[in-house]
Amino acid sequence: MTVIFEKMAMMVIFLAGGYIFARMKVVGPEFNKGLSKLVINFFLVGLILSSVVNKEFDMTGGELLLSLGLWFVMIAVSVTLGWLTPRIFRMKSGDTGMYSLMVGFMNNGFMGFPLVVAIYGADALFFAALSNIPFNLVLYTLGLIFLNSGEGGQKVNFKRVINAPIVATLAAILILAFKIPLPGFVEDTLGYMSSATVPLSMMCIGVSLGGVALKDAFCHPRLYLISLMRLVACPLITWLVLKGIVADPVMLGTIVLLSATPTAVICTILGIENGRDGIESSEGVLLSTVLSTGTIPLLISILGL
Repeated sequence: MTVIFEKMAMMVIFLAGGYIFARMKVVGPEFNKGLSKLVINFFLVGLILSSVVNKEFDMTGGELLLSLGLWFVMIAVSVTLGWLTPRIFRMKSGDTGMYSLMVGFMNNGFMGFPLVVAIYGADALFFAALSNIPFNLVLYTLGLIFLNSGEGGQKVNFKRVINAPIVATLAAILILAFKIPLPGFVEDTLGYMSSATVPLSMMCIGVSLGGVALKDAFCHPRLYLISLMRLVACPLITWLVLKGIVADPVMLGTIVLLSATPTAVICTILGIENGRDGIESSEGVLLSTVLSTGTIPLLISILGL
């Protein structure tokens, strides 16, 4: 609980900074659109690559493939529920593509990784970090398809699938597979880029919220439904699917724990870059993050993770 509240406090501080500056008219939508492009195309690349560069892996090729396969299963469960959510609850109005994204993609990095270390120790972190590979591959393919087809029947522009994060993800796979060493200064540079990703992302969220009252985030019934699917349905179904397959309790617990984290900040950032105003998705990120401080400890207790 202490780790959760500490991470929450850090996120809220950066978010509040963006919100305050937006309310003061220091920054606005145009600044936010440019910042979101910078985060996605530069800093996020550092976050992806820093998780694999010059790391020692005590894992065979077969074990690596198995681990990646398990993460793909977790992502597949979440993305499937994301696609189903607007249809189950008959959300015919609003940005249904963004709703799918908000359910399908979790905050596995900033909130999930520290929780894994706190509960299972640092040895479990590399296994958790492998989730970045399927997460980014699916986010920048199916995620973009959700965004570009979920509103008004727009056609998907498949050229957008080839972008900086997906190239970085493919590079990460090659670095893992061939154990490619990189100079120390490159590792340090990527580490700095990785550290900057979260605060800049949260600033984007805060700026997006600058034009709305914060109380609005807690007044939309469908955002509660989306949060319910993200925080409860996704981890429970993931646990049911994998509990008979994964014998290692640490591996199973790590997968379910990351599946239980709130909506990823990057959903709003990606939405802004694709022409969304970011307000409703920002409210959804805020709501699911607040609710997760109760749902994650509850799931840990009930499932015995």
